[in-house]
Amino acid sequence: MTDKPDSAAIFDTIPSHLVREGFLGVDMVSALLDHAAENESRFADSTVGNTANERVNPAIRVSSILWDFGPLKKEIKSRFKAALPDALENLGMPAFELYRTELELVAHANGAFYNRHIDTAIDRDDTSVRVLTAVYYFHAEPKRFTGGNLRLLPLRYSAEEANHLDIEPANDRLLLFPSWVPHRVMPVVSDSTDFRDSRFAINCWYRKRKA
Repeated sequence: MTDKPDSAAIFDTIPSHLVREGFLGVDMVSALLDHAAENESRFADSTVGNTANERVNPAIRVSSILWDFGPLKKEIKSRFKAALPDALENLGMPAFELYRTELELVAHANGAFYNRHIDTAIDRDDTSVRVLTAVYYFHAEPKRFTGGNLRLLPLRYSAEEANHLDIEPANDRLLLFPSWVPHRVMPVVSDSTDFRDSRFAINCWYRKRKA
C-alpha cells in the first residue's frame, strides 16, 4: 500500500518551477534594452492591489513598469505562447485553453524589491484568471547590479523564510511557476544611476477564462 503524501510537508516544500536558458536570444536582449532606454520617461511606478484598491506602496513594492512593447510585442507574445505546452508538461500542470497572455516590462534599479505575494491575489481582471507565471530576465553587459533574485517560497508562511529557493536573474533566462506560488523579489543593489543598467524583467501571465 502506497503511503499518502504528508499534507503538512506539502505546505512546507518549494513548489515546482522550471528554468529555461537563452529564451529570446542576444538580438532580442539588445532590442529590449534599446526599447527600455528609449522609453525611460514612460515607465510608471509599480502598484499593488487589485482594481478596487490599486495603489503605489513603497513599503511593499518598488520598481517601474512599461506596458508598451512597441514593434517587439508580436514576436515576444509569440515566443511566450510557444513556451506554454512544454512548461505545463514539465511542471505537471493540466493543459488549459489559453484565453490571453498578460505582459509587462519591469525595471528594478538600486533599492527596488517586491515583498512576498502570489500573482493570483493581485489580479485586475474579472473575466479570466492567472494560471501560470513566466518571468524573463535581461540586463546590460557588464552587469552593474547585485541581488534581485526571485525567491520562491512554500505555501506555509514563515517570517524567517528559512526554507526558500532563490533564482538569479541571469541574462536571457526564463523562469516559470504556477501563479499561486508565493514569491518575492529580493532587493537590488547598484552603484549605477544609468537606467539601462537596471535589472529588467518581462512578467507574463498565462490566463484562462473563469468558469
